[in-house]
Amino acid sequence: MTRIRTALTVAALAAGLAPAASWADSITVANNGGAATIGFREAYYKPWTAKTGNTVVDDSFNQELAKIRSQVETKNLTWDVVSVTAINEATGCEEGLLEKIDWSKYLDPKDFAEVGGFGQCGLPNNFVSGGLVYDGDKISADNAPKTWADFWDVKKWPGKRGLLYRAEQTFEVALMADGVEPKDAMKVLAAPGGPERALKKLAELKPYIKWWKSGDESMQNILSGDVVMTFAWNGRVSTANRANKRNLKIEFGAGHVSGSQMIAVMKGTPKRDVAVDFIRFASQPGPQAEFARKIDYAPANAQAYPLMTDAEKATLPSGHMGKASLQSGKLYLDFWLNNGDTMLQRFITFAAQ
Repeated sequence: MTRIRTALTVAALAAGLAPAASWADSITVANNGGAATIGFREAYYKPWTAKTGNTVVDDSFNQELAKIRSQVETKNLTWDVVSVTAINEATGCEEGLLEKIDWSKYLDPKDFAEVGGFGQCGLPNNFVSGGLVYDGDKISADNAPKTWADFWDVKKWPGKRGLLYRAEQTFEVALMADGVEPKDAMKVLAAPGGPERALKKLAELKPYIKWWKSGDESMQNILSGDVVMTFAWNGRVSTANRANKRNLKIEFGAGHVSGSQMIAVMKGTPKRDVAVDFIRFASQPGPQAEFARKIDYAPANAQAYPLMTDAEKATLPSGHMGKASLQSGKLYLDFWLNNGDTMLQRFITFAAQ
């Protein structure tokens, strides 16, 4: 982490800016690691340091809320800013682990409305979409699946189907295949009989399902031809296409399960103002567009899209937000926070039968 801070200080000096007067103006940002870290460094850390002289130390974690909780409860903060899931943002805010901030004082709420809007503590930073994916070199455009009902049609498109080994996201997809509009998927799932309806639809396809547990696995299955179609996350699709010179397509018009990775300030950090300034910067259209280019997930700020080329937007859900089942809002959060463990156990039992 020291090397990152030093490198960014050098970047500030190279830009002709004086570095921060003391390390009090250095903040630590924790994200998901991997490609996310690369995106954060290139799109956020370096230009923010060049602009302000403040520096960033980066760290990563696997969304274990316990790591945030232990720091706050012991008042031994290691991090100042955290990138968290919507569920962790809501839970952490309710438990007093994250700072409550009115982000409308710094940013226009309309620019973030399509992806679910601001939370009480955090705000959306990037947007991840799971959708219907097929190989464009094996299925022609005039014969391509357009709906999740098509995904279930093994007579017209024989072969295995890839689905996520998880209740959340998979249940919503099953309901879309059963004719539910994507925007209503959570309302139907949360209503009496919703989970049963999802499981009944999954049972129709079960002999043809190849479950996957990681994004890498989802791509291996379709690149190898083990599955004809798969549910997969859009960033994985674009990365696989680029790395393997392939032509995987994602049909957002069928409906997609999409949610934001949030960004928030740790409760009690003495660097609150600096942390807020960093997040404000990272939420501007320019940095948002650059982050999307690096990590292949959609920007949360709608004003970033005009800064991107058509090719850069090809695997992003722009233009298809009306077909989103959003992983945000009170209904979604209440259902999965209160029923997530039960739904997972029901799903595991179903998959094992």
